[in-house]
Amino acid sequence: MLRYTSIALMAIVLWGCPYKSQVALDDAKEKVDKELIGKWIPDSQVDKENPEYYTIAMRDSVHYDVDHYQYNEDEKDYALKQYVGHTTRLESILFMNLQESGTREFLIYRLDVFPGVQMNMYEVTNNIDEQFDNSKSMREFFQKYMKLSFFYNTDEAKLIKKDL
Repeated sequence: MLRYTSIALMAIVLWGCPYKSQVALDDAKEKVDKELIGKWIPDSQVDKENPEYYTIAMRDSVHYDVDHYQYNEDEKDYALKQYVGHTTRLESILFMNLQESGTREFLIYRLDVFPGVQMNMYEVTNNIDEQFDNSKSMREFFQKYMKLSFFYNTDEAKLIKKDL
């Protein structure tokens, strides 16, 4: 019994969630990148009949509408989570600031984009204890640590771009 409890506890501790913040990494001022627009499927889902996928659309000149679809076998339909996001580039690294509809928190992801083909998405680790009340101090923290591997959860999502 202790063995199963330990395994369950480890799974909970290691279960990745992205870093959440009350502030975005920066204000929405970067123009929408047309390379991000489209339908994105995790490479592990490409051959599935009902794959999980994301759609990214232009909301306005600096914001994206991001929809995350996950198929529910029991209901035989897709569940939808909707987000509004904007990008922030720090040096050569692109981050997506996402707010789920109806929430005030930002989820922060790193995106490595290979134009027209693939995008790798990394969750900024939720093991960051620091909470920021302004974007400037958050950016300074990110610039200090963003190139270190432990700054991101170990799960990397490789997304393949598909035609809508």
